[in-house]
Amino acid sequence: MVTDLTEINKRPWYPFYPQEVREQMETFTFPEIPVSRLLESSAKYYPKTTALVYEPENFLVNYRELCSLCERFASGLQNRLGVKKGDKVAIYSRNYPEVLIAFYGMAMAGAVYVACNPLLIKAELEYQLNDSQARIIVISDDMLPVLREIIKERRTSLETVIVFERDKEMKQRLLCKTPGKYALPFLKYSDVFSDDPPAKPKINPPSDLVGILYTSGTTSYPKGVMISHFNVVSSSIIYGTTYTGKFPELDEGGFLKFTNFAKDLSREWEYPFRYGIDSVLSVPPWTHMMGFQGQLIFPVMAAMTIFPMPAFDMDSMLEMIRRWKIAFAGGAPQMMAALLSRPDIDRQDISSIRAWTAGGNPTPVALGEKFEKRIGGVISEAWTLTEATMSSTKNYANKSSIRKFGSVGIPLPYTEVKIVDTETGTKEMPPGEEGELIQKGPSVALGYWNRREDTQAALKDGWLYTGDLGTMDENGFFYITGRKKELIKYKGYNIAPRMLEEILYKHPAVLGCAAVGKKDDVAGEIPVAFVSLKEGAKITAEELMEFVNGQVAPYKKLREIRFIEKMPLFATGKLNRRALIQML
Repeated sequence: MVTDLTEINKRPWYPFYPQEVREQMETFTFPEIPVSRLLESSAKYYPKTTALVYEPENFLVNYRELCSLCERFASGLQNRLGVKKGDKVAIYSRNYPEVLIAFYGMAMAGAVYVACNPLLIKAELEYQLNDSQARIIVISDDMLPVLREIIKERRTSLETVIVFERDKEMKQRLLCKTPGKYALPFLKYSDVFSDDPPAKPKINPPSDLVGILYTSGTTSYPKGVMISHFNVVSSSIIYGTTYTGKFPELDEGGFLKFTNFAKDLSREWEYPFRYGIDSVLSVPPWTHMMGFQGQLIFPVMAAMTIFPMPAFDMDSMLEMIRRWKIAFAGGAPQMMAALLSRPDIDRQDISSIRAWTAGGNPTPVALGEKFEKRIGGVISEAWTLTEATMSSTKNYANKSSIRKFGSVGIPLPYTEVKIVDTETGTKEMPPGEEGELIQKGPSVALGYWNRREDTQAALKDGWLYTGDLGTMDENGFFYITGRKKELIKYKGYNIAPRMLEEILYKHPAVLGCAAVGKKDDVAGEIPVAFVSLKEGAKITAEELMEFVNGQVAPYKKLREIRFIEKMPLFATGKLNRRALIQML
């Protein structure tokens, strides 16, 4: 549901929208179109713009060719594998071109994308496949050992495993069939494609899902966030206004037409992004909301040239920025700090970057000011969460807008955010006073897959209760101060403490335990566990960490264990996590 403009017009941040944005908001209506229409629109209006470049596979296609590839993949899913609207198709891979083609092919077929982080270990992946009831999974060849085990044990609903060979198969001209094949239920990626025309299922954008993206909660297992086509399309549009200042037009055929202000195509630009011209270095994983919405969906909508980066390597990233004149990149403040700390930073040319998107953790003022001097454009800091389809608050990226480092900006257009008391969640707090951030608007997801109680707890009267704590200043700029929920945030990934604690409790020496986040300049927070041992038990911190870390994905690993005699409790008997954090 789109927030009532009459309410937003009264909010303190409304005057801080650029004037041209305020004027367009009065008449703009969000189009109810499927996500695949974003790609089809770019193919219509920017057919010859290079869509995808991946050097290891010597692969380069324009938007017309990319759209054709995705249509052929969609046809294969439908005509060869029997995929119907609403079927769940998982992807378990890093950022490779095959993933982008598979995702948009799935969207065209009406299938639901189940995002499986490539860092998941077997048990975690098996859980998500069972929870989502995925029928098909697309994987890179390095994931084969894990999937062979899962298929052999027959504990999921998987029927087909589509395998692509990294850095090999795409060298064939537009995915022509290559020799060799796998034994069923494994299927070679290139064998999926079909030249038969794909069926076009009737999509109801506000209610039909395009994806299920998993987020860690404070419960022991992740929850699947249900993202609709309307969530993704509206989020991409309002996200784009912060970089272009313009809303799109809907043409007579139902396609979106994006254009820039004339000034922004000159040297004296105001807004950084140019449709059909600029490029993006896609580093965050497309299985994570920041990568999915910000660097898989938005760049395609904007007809940008996408340079996928499957594994982060700073030297490679800097070389690609210099050689290809990358215009758009982003990452957590820790990445910015790591770049600036390089001894050779003065010899690195990153001046082509017109906009750097920062998120995950607040950007310190000194870091933001120093980093912005190194690039040719601006830093646009934001705050959001998976349940908001990556569109909550943001600092506008045009040069004349007020941007405050340390602040996560103002709510995006058509989005309302309030600070409410943490006790009842009903009393709105005045400027400067801390409370929980709640959000309403078109990007708020439909809820959690198969979790009615969790959905009811998070969504109340149209408001998303985020669990994040913060303040709002008199101008309507928001600041994140902490979290009501107990998540540990490591390099942008959410880690549920309870999951680590349940593993610790399995060890016979552990009497009590609690996992908390310890502040870290590089990672944001690192997982640390406080442990009390049973009487007479003897075990080292290293041995206990080895026990836990062998059962979780790499980013969830404990980095430190501290032994204490007794866990601190409130008078009610509940664990006092704040006391543990103070001990750190």
